[in-house]
Amino acid sequence: MAALAPRRFTALDGAMLGAFLLLVAGHIISALGRLGWVSAAVTVGLTALALLGLALRRAWRPLLLRLLAFGLVAGACELFTDYSGEVVAHSLSYPPGEPMLWASPVYMPISWMVVLTQIGYLAWRLDTLAPSPPRWLTMALVGLWGALNIPFYEEMAYHAGWWSYAHAPSLGHTPYYVLLFEGLIALALPPLLAGIERRSLRATLLRGLALGVWIPCAALAAWLLLGR
Repeated sequence: MAALAPRRFTALDGAMLGAFLLLVAGHIISALGRLGWVSAAVTVGLTALALLGLALRRAWRPLLLRLLAFGLVAGACELFTDYSGEVVAHSLSYPPGEPMLWASPVYMPISWMVVLTQIGYLAWRLDTLAPSPPRWLTMALVGLWGALNIPFYEEMAYHAGWWSYAHAPSLGHTPYYVLLFEGLIALALPPLLAGIERRSLRATLLRGLALGVWIPCAALAAWLLLGR
């Protein structure tokens, strides 16, 4: 896997940037057209297919498939956090009439898989730099990115009609506790994904499960601190 991690901008870096821009474009189009939940499923589905397509390249496959598996396990676990936000804290709501998986839209685990793959790639890439930054700095940078890119996604999701939050101190339509929540999730990615391309499938899935356990803890801490 050494070929994946030189010091310069790589072909895989460019491909992952392209997948990120595809996701951004889907959000913008959905928001401008106020297209509803179908556009969320299409945007997430197309980006997931793009990432799977990148895994067809043999040199990239070990890393990308592990990132996707890691993200899917964590995304499935996140359904509990969604349920808690809707039913317990009453802080989150989805529009009526869309297909649901427990208390979440059916596309939500795939959505988390896509986002965690993309941010997870950033965490992995920083860790492969030569010389690599100290782990605390990598965690801080990835955590900061996880928090700072969220207002765009949340604003687009609100205008597209994908979901909304109950009244809370907010930046636009993004509650402050969501900023902290997403930052805390991203903060955990560098240690969990270090050397992920060399891990067994079992070890990869266990790391996804570990993040899945951390997600509701981060959500509760963020909501107690900033959501009330």
